[in-house]
Amino acid sequence: MPRLLHSTMEKNRIQIQRAALQLITRKGFHGTTVREIAKKAGVSMGNLYTYYDTKEAIFISLVEQLGRKMENIRQKELMPLMESLDPDSLRRLARAIGRVVSENLDYWRLMYIDVVEFRHKHFIHSFREIAGGLRTYAGAVIHSSKVAFPEGVNPSLAYTAIYLQFFTYFLAEELFGAKRHLGVSSEEAVDQLVLLYTGGRVVPAKQARSSGRGRRK
Repeated sequence: MPRLLHSTMEKNRIQIQRAALQLITRKGFHGTTVREIAKKAGVSMGNLYTYYDTKEAIFISLVEQLGRKMENIRQKELMPLMESLDPDSLRRLARAIGRVVSENLDYWRLMYIDVVEFRHKHFIHSFREIAGGLRTYAGAVIHSSKVAFPEGVNPSLAYTAIYLQFFTYFLAEELFGAKRHLGVSSEEAVDQLVLLYTGGRVVPAKQARSSGRGRRK
């Protein structure tokens, strides 16, 4: 394929995706027509169908594109902050999650559209993969952490729950526009959530291990 033709096709594909994302996240999937997408992208209907057979194919391409972007963000910006159970480490993670949520609202809008209009048809597989990967990674983090959950608490499950709780809080704040929905600032809310998960529950790793050995005697 000539380089110029390939460049033009890629440019058209990007324009179609951008137009679709803007329209679908504003009007919903079923509320957006292919004609509207083509018009906003500046291409003909025939041209659009050269790239995508159906409107759902466009939606799937958006899910895949933004999914790759978010996975890259998770790997580079969030997972390096999953260091320990100590409160300062958790606060740093929470602040980073808040930033990621606020800077990528279209991804979350697309996810909710999938839940409402497709019954989570397109996101469910990737969400399970993400949650499974988080549990595996969190297990390794907790294993090398200087502090640990008490005996009997599944560490990878508990840490993943904390991670997802931070996301839930910031999604309510940013995506739903429910500012201060816990009655306090985001900074204070994070402090309270960290205290909820660690206050009196997280103990030095050596203490947790010795406590476990003591119970098994």
